[in-house]
Amino acid sequence: MSALALAGLILGVSLGAEQAPLPEGHQLLGQIETYQRKLFDRLAPSVVFVRSKEGFGSGFFVTAQGLILTNNHVVKDCKSVDVVLHDGRRLAGTVVARAGEDVDLALVQVPLQDTPAPPLESVKGLSVGAWVGSIGHGAGAVWTFNTGMVSNIYFDGMDRPVFQTQIPLNPGNSGGPIFDRLGRVVGVVTAGIKDANAMNFSISIDLARRTLKQLADSSDCLTILAPEKVPVFVDNVMVGAGPRVVLQAVPGKTYNVFAIIEGRMARASAAFPEIREVTLK
Repeated sequence: MSALALAGLILGVSLGAEQAPLPEGHQLLGQIETYQRKLFDRLAPSVVFVRSKEGFGSGFFVTAQGLILTNNHVVKDCKSVDVVLHDGRRLAGTVVARAGEDVDLALVQVPLQDTPAPPLESVKGLSVGAWVGSIGHGAGAVWTFNTGMVSNIYFDGMDRPVFQTQIPLNPGNSGGPIFDRLGRVVGVVTAGIKDANAMNFSISIDLARRTLKQLADSSDCLTILAPEKVPVFVDNVMVGAGPRVVLQAVPGKTYNVFAIIEGRMARASAAFPEIREVTLK
């Protein structure tokens, strides 16, 4: 048989053969891959690289005016740090607030406007098994995207200050955002357990708002001050206890706030955002 005839035979067999069926679920997986890629493209510019004299970590913009949230252990006792943006720009950042020794959070200000800040979301709607992701600089690998799920949520009364994820994170991810499937930041990477496989902890955005007044003031939050451990109610629902309760608020809505203080009712009405802070006494 001539080479030409053999080639024709092979071509005919190839054309006549049925294509192998694509594996079941490939379209769904493709959609997930596309969505995650778009999520990364949208959120990566909001994440920054933070370098102090003691080391480096991650952070992210929380306002359009250049305010960055990160871990206190990333900035340590520094008054200023170096900040690198996703587009390569390098800026000097000033540490403007620290949450305190027991809460590992700090705020850094850079001289920049129109910074891309993702929405912040309470963890009250978060549950074990929920998909979460993070972008940061683990082990110096910059702007790395990792995903996982919520593996535990730790309660303190009605509050949920800390939650655990099994996202694979490393030193350098500290201070970076933990976001939900909608791209809303629900927490801040803070610590991992050495020699434990993908056992990492994050501080909730709720605790960040409660301990950093500047963060609460710069976002859509209503702050309620009340005596220590006194339960606080908003629209007949208990939302926390004094001395300070911070909750996400909706512009244009009026909130009815009350507490029972020493046997008497203390009430207030807050039309948000005209009123951002209420004191019950």
